[in-house]
Amino acid sequence: IYHCGDVMYDNAIYFSQLAEKKSDILKQYELTPDNYILATIHRDNNTDNPERFASIFLTLNKISIENKLKIVLPLHPRTSKALQSNLKKEVFDAIRSNPSFVLMPPASFFEMIVLEKNCMLVCTDSGGVQKESFFFKKPCIILRPETEWVELVECGTAILTDVDEKKIMNAFIQFRNKKNLSFPPIFGDGHASEFICQELVKNFSKD
Repeated sequence: IYHCGDVMYDNAIYFSQLAEKKSDILKQYELTPDNYILATIHRDNNTDNPERFASIFLTLNKISIENKLKIVLPLHPRTSKALQSNLKKEVFDAIRSNPSFVLMPPASFFEMIVLEKNCMLVCTDSGGVQKESFFFKKPCIILRPETEWVELVECGTAILTDVDEKKIMNAFIQFRNKKNLSFPPIFGDGHASEFICQELVKNFSKD
């Protein structure tokens, strides 16, 4: 058994060096680094439940207006459909009237990396995006009652809020005011794949 790291981290670090050369998404949406919140919502227990769905959008919109911050939300197809069918009209109208609430088409792989790398904070119900927020040293608000990545919560870089407005607001304030978050190398040093290949060659190659 080896403690070698996470190849997903290797992948994120490698492609982050290419992403900003390949994508102009910050310029396209007039985004300033460290001055916007990246949000992703796609789980069916959020999108298909009108009360939960409304709570998320109302809270994000409140954060945007009160703090003069852009909310950037690449739309998953399920989320895009749910905006029309499950989000209360008054909530949808409030979002659309806020120029700082940016609903964009689904982001490409490179675009997502650039958005994650340059945001001030991530707010998500995605499992993968939680980890990627840690890779790029960004605090994360988790819009679920539990997480697969308990180590992120234990490190203090992620907070479980579910869709509770008060908990989301408190988590935002906590992260906004705390600038010295620690992101220990729990996913390795970015060279896990090389280590794995070396060990495979060492143990299974024929001399």
